[in-house]
Parts: sequence; C-alpha cells; structure tokens
Amino acid sequence: MTDSKGGNVFHLAAFWNVPRVFDLLQPETEYLAREPDKNGDLPIHIASKRGHVELINKLHPVSQWVNGKRQTVLHVAAKYGREEVVRSILKHPDLKEMINERDHDGNTPSHLAAKYLQPAALVHLVLDGRMNPSLLNHKHLAVVDSAPNHSPSPTWIRPHLVRILLNAVSAERRDLSILEPEARDKVYTDGSLVKPPDVKEPIDTLLVVATLVTTVTFAAGLAVPGGFNGSDMASKDDRGMATMPGNIKFQIFVICNTFAMFCSMASAVVFMLTHVPEVHFAVFKFDLAGGLLGMSLPAMSCAFLIGVTLTSGKLPWLATTISIIGSIFIFIITGGLFWRLADESLIFPIAIPYLPPIRPLIFRCFPRYLNYIRVETTLISDD
Repeated sequence: MTDSKGGNVFHLAAFWNVPRVFDLLQPETEYLAREPDKNGDLPIHIASKRGHVELINKLHPVSQWVNGKRQTVLHVAAKYGREEVVRSILKHPDLKEMINERDHDGNTPSHLAAKYLQPAALVHLVLDGRMNPSLLNHKHLAVVDSAPNHSPSPTWIRPHLVRILLNAVSAERRDLSILEPEARDKVYTDGSLVKPPDVKEPIDTLLVVATLVTTVTFAAGLAVPGGFNGSDMASKDDRGMATMPGNIKFQIFVICNTFAMFCSMASAVVFMLTHVPEVHFAVFKFDLAGGLLGMSLPAMSCAFLIGVTLTSGKLPWLATTISIIGSIFIFIITGGLFWRLADESLIFPIAIPYLPPIRPLIFRCFPRYLNYIRVETTLISDD
C-alpha cells in the first residue's frame, strides 16, 4: 500500500529513521526499495534528505541510485546540506564515484550545494580531489557560477562561506555575458564602473579614518609603555632611551605600532591621490589604499593590547583578563575586515589572493565550526 504521495512503508521508515522496519528487507520485499513516490524519490533518497547515514548503507545494495530527476543520494544530501551523509558517501567505496554525476539539468552535487547555499556540505566536496569544478550544467554554468548573487538565505554568513569555498577551486567566469545578450547589453549600457561622484564620500570617510590611525600610532610611538630613561636615572649612553627595550612584548609593540603607522600613512597618501579623472586608475588606488588601511587596524589593535598588558603586568589576573578581551575583539575586527574585503558587493571589489598550500589546511578546519553556525532547518520545496 502507498500513501497519498505515493510513498510505501520503506519511504515512511526512511523519513522517521526507524531502522528495525528494514529488518523486513527480504528478497521478496526488495522491490519496495526501488519504488519511487510521486516526487520520483526512492526510500534511499528520503533517507538522504533526512541525513540518516545508517539507512543509506542498508538500502544502497538493493536500491537504484537515481530518482526521477536523475539525482543521486549525493545530489540530495548536498542540496539539503546533510554534511554527515556527504562525508560518509565520499568515503564509501561504492558510492564515492557519484561526486561528478549529473542530474537531468546537468548539475553535479557541487552545483546544488552552491545553488542552495550549503557550505557545510560543499566544503567536503571542495576538499575531495576528484571533484571537477569545470563541469558545466545545461545552462553552461560551472560550480562557481551557481551560487545566487542575491541570497534568499536568512543567514548572512552562508553566502560568504560558499563564495570563499568556490573561489578557492575556480575563478569566476567573465564570459557569462556572452551567453546572455541581455546581460551583456546591460553591462555596457549601465557601465561596470562606478562614477567618481558616487565614491567621493566613501573616499573622504576612509581618508579621515586613515589620518586618525596615523595620528594615534605616531603618538604611541613617542610615548612607549614604560617611558624613557631620565637624565638623573640612567647613564649617559642610556639617557632618552626606552626603559624596556629587552622585553619581547615591548619589541612586538614597537613592530606592530610602526607597521600600523606606515600602513595608515601610505593609505592616507593613496586616498588623496584617488581624486583623478581616470576612473580605472582611481579604482586601483582605492583598492590599494583600502587594503593598506585594513592591515593597519588589526596591527594598531595588537599594539594597544600589548602596551596595556605591559603596563598592568604586576597584576597577572588583570593582564590575563585584558589579553582575553583584547584577543576576542582583535579577532572580531580582523574577521569583519576580511568579510568586508571579500564581499563582492563592495564598490571596488578587492581580490584576496588564493594560496594553494594554505587553503586545504584552513578548509579542513571549516566543518567543525560550520556545525555551530549553520541553520539546520532548510526549507526547500520539492515541487
């Protein structure tokens, strides 16, 4: 018997994760595992949607691999963000070859994970060396082109994570406008560059910030923690010198403060030079100045934290508390700047260089943290 949606007893057991029902999976009942419901899904695809790895292992020897849309269980797991299922399938000797399979729209599992903004599932696909990021679907879109530009996701962090993962394996294609004449005409009529009047206010604002950072770091360089040796307290050779030059924290303070000052000073100079008629040259200078200013802020924060720690070193509990609080906020500042620079909605996108030796190390740490920041409930209509 089947229900109103065409599902049999195994469909229902897969949905509710009742493994003991599959003890009835005898040779005379195996055909039930190969019957699709009205959506074209087999019981193994229902188990994949719900993230039930144990049931997938029970069903795959007697079940077909594709549903009515020619999607494998890996397609379904990637679409619904079932990270445990994706990880298990990629390690399975019989199922791991699904990674580059295409459905009736030509989409691979990576296409669906990118399209539906599922970074927890996408990270395992990206790390797998068998994934081919160059495969195109029937709309001539590679994996990197599948992520939506305007995200319907209620969590702002998902689109950023998906974009970072995709940019790590493939460059964004600039030839898509060739395939869509309307989009190409819009690019040339509207203009892909921002007009100078539109960026005058952001430039002036960032110039003020760069000037303030330069002023603060310059003053800190002349008023170092611990002060200077006075004329009546030190030998002739030590007069006017810092009191703690041998302290490693003091040395780090000087390096961070100097780095922040020169970065902000160079940023202020470059910002002043962006007021030029030639737009392409202004764009380049804006990107350069923004990057310099972005590097100066974490360095200035580190210098301040080290300086305060030095002056409160006689109270270990206070120094430890300040270090913990400061480290948290430095992480927040650096992370905020990173997301901002990586955000393609910036007026002038700043390209973050791709470092092949470092990327796998960073991404292997992602799944652990994605479990805490992702939204488990994924609303996708099967219709």
